[in-house]
Amino acid sequence: MTPQTIKRRSVLKGILGTLSLPSTAFVKSAAAEKTSLDEWIGYSICDNCNQVPSCGIKFKACGNIIQSIGNWSENPRHVLCSKGLSTLQRLYNPNRLLYPMKRTNPKGSDDPGFVRCSWDEAYRIIVENLTRIKAKDGADSVMFYIGDPKEPRPPIMRLARYFGSVHLGTESSVACRAACMQAEILTWGRPSQGSMPNVKTKSFMVLASNVWSRPLGWWQSLTAAKKRGCKIIVIDTRNTKTAQFADIHLAPKVGTDAALAMGIIRVLVKENLYDKAFVDKWCHGFEELKNYCESFTPERTEEITGVPAQKIIDAARMYADGPGSFSLTSQSLTHNTNGVNNARALLLIPCILGYIDVPGGVSFPLSPKGLQACGMGLQPKFYEAKWWNAKAQKDRRLDKYFVPLWHDMMIMYNPNHLPEYIDAGKIKAFCGWGFNSFIWPQPQQYQEALKKLDFAFCTDYFYRKESHRDMDLILPAAMNFERYAPFGVYGSKFAPRTPVKPLGEAKEDWRIALELGCILDDPKHFFNGDPVKACNAILKEWDAEYEAAMAALPQVSSLECRKNKPKKYEKGLLRPDGQAGFNTPTGKIELFSTRCAKFGFDGLPVYKPMMEPDGRFNLRMINGARKPYITHSKTRSDAPYLLELEACSTITMHPKDASARGLADGDRVEIFSPFGGPVKANLEVSILVPPGTIDAQYGWKGEEDTQRLVPRQWDPLSGYAPYFEVNVEVRKVGSQK
Repeated sequence: MTPQTIKRRSVLKGILGTLSLPSTAFVKSAAAEKTSLDEWIGYSICDNCNQVPSCGIKFKACGNIIQSIGNWSENPRHVLCSKGLSTLQRLYNPNRLLYPMKRTNPKGSDDPGFVRCSWDEAYRIIVENLTRIKAKDGADSVMFYIGDPKEPRPPIMRLARYFGSVHLGTESSVACRAACMQAEILTWGRPSQGSMPNVKTKSFMVLASNVWSRPLGWWQSLTAAKKRGCKIIVIDTRNTKTAQFADIHLAPKVGTDAALAMGIIRVLVKENLYDKAFVDKWCHGFEELKNYCESFTPERTEEITGVPAQKIIDAARMYADGPGSFSLTSQSLTHNTNGVNNARALLLIPCILGYIDVPGGVSFPLSPKGLQACGMGLQPKFYEAKWWNAKAQKDRRLDKYFVPLWHDMMIMYNPNHLPEYIDAGKIKAFCGWGFNSFIWPQPQQYQEALKKLDFAFCTDYFYRKESHRDMDLILPAAMNFERYAPFGVYGSKFAPRTPVKPLGEAKEDWRIALELGCILDDPKHFFNGDPVKACNAILKEWDAEYEAAMAALPQVSSLECRKNKPKKYEKGLLRPDGQAGFNTPTGKIELFSTRCAKFGFDGLPVYKPMMEPDGRFNLRMINGARKPYITHSKTRSDAPYLLELEACSTITMHPKDASARGLADGDRVEIFSPFGGPVKANLEVSILVPPGTIDAQYGWKGEEDTQRLVPRQWDPLSGYAPYFEVNVEVRKVGSQK
């Protein structure tokens, strides 16, 4: 036995002894100080929309039992929707996972034979396996993954860093909004979804987003702007409530956004409506863009997109009468094989008009220094961004050749080739938080790959058979009412929580990651396993602390934040080196991306046709449509209240398409694509979608799993799958071909 082995075992024994304590002594929960009959008021944050908007919840409790929940009026996000209200039902769902469970039957068994075990045993199994695999195959053979909720990203990133693995994947590096962020960073060097109109905004463009259903007060902002005389233009394939509200609705065929953008830009250039002074000084690649868009006449653009030529001209002129701002989609634009370019192309419209960081235009607000995402506490010093971005780490990542541009830009590695990495013996172990195999196209291939791992564990709220069946361990995660971490962030404001004690032996995700870090590495790197100490390490960057914020409740507290100013690019406030300009390789807004060109891709956001309809597969499917009252696969079984609102998968089809197929509203239908099927759903006949298109919701399981219709094909810039591109056939259940 080596001295290192003795040391590791003694540390393991000592840490497990201290970690068996029921709760942190650093900050006691309000519930811990109450008797079973004491009534008290507490505060928490909803995680049902996954990170944003982190709506505040005020609850009434008796002892450790929450009796009712409602709006936390002092919180900036203070109106709960059906998803937020359902979290109480989820908390007390009798199917919750409350104890660590270990498998007893071989992988591949339909019944894993999970039995209860202690946290000490679970941690020992994890540590022994990860240590063994690291010694044999290296730290990089262990993959860390954060799914839904996104809340535990900071401590898990820290855990992966100190374990030494560069393979940190997230649901955003599989399929979410990160590809839109990639387009934004390529264009002006930072993420930005745009900004809602203010009193100086004269024109506003909604880019593939149903603002009406957004939970951030955006609809109220939009209606107020229109009352002030602001002109609203909506670019969206679907005929949403936002589209119906618009002065001009441009409804391009799915995946033709880049062509539409070029058609609009051509009008702006030809009619000299763009801001020449801004473009000359602050934009790179205008001549290349001007030459490329020359062929996108209104007539040709209409032929490609289906948008009438005169509407394209009218929209360009209307938007040019600014200053103007925009709102960009959360995901949809980038969910096809030319997705990043579709988003980039649309972003160039406000750029050449000079609507960037000016009054009435697109604002680039200054958030608390270093904060990178709302509600999670992502701060570069905490997760040690320099380590992740160092060449020594970047060069080891498996996605280097799969998605070289993504690899160059992003800390999160793209795990969409996970089956290939496992088959090649490159990934041997999987450590997952909130993992759901249905996020992937052809999920059955990923489920089969997981069986081949040497070791795997997950934390979650519930046992989810398809995702967890071949895990070696499942750990019970505390829910949003039972957590200290993370605090909610709302611009320059932040809000802590007053949790109840977790049910059973559940632990909050942050604590699980930090405690594992204490065992696998130095406890000092992981705040001795204490989530509140970890939060304070982040809050310290802004001269704030968790305890003081708790004492101030129900009022939310403030973070140190620089005063917002217009045209920050002139003052050196958008670049880390303090120089004037934008945080791009050229220091300018890149209409022509030098970063794309460096990796052999088109520097311009070029238009590329989508998959062509083929025979009976003649309906374009939008897979991932959402309704405002139910979202994400987690709500499909965990919150029965939401299932009362929608009990099964539903697709939407235009009346003309339904009539041609002999279908009626409410029919049970089955869907086929060249890549899979049948998938069953209920039919809703509606003008929400145009002829030739259906929309569908992903996340349903079994016979309603639409992900089986989507191929494992990828946007070369992001590595995202074509969820908004596949052509399908729809017919009534039981009918013949």
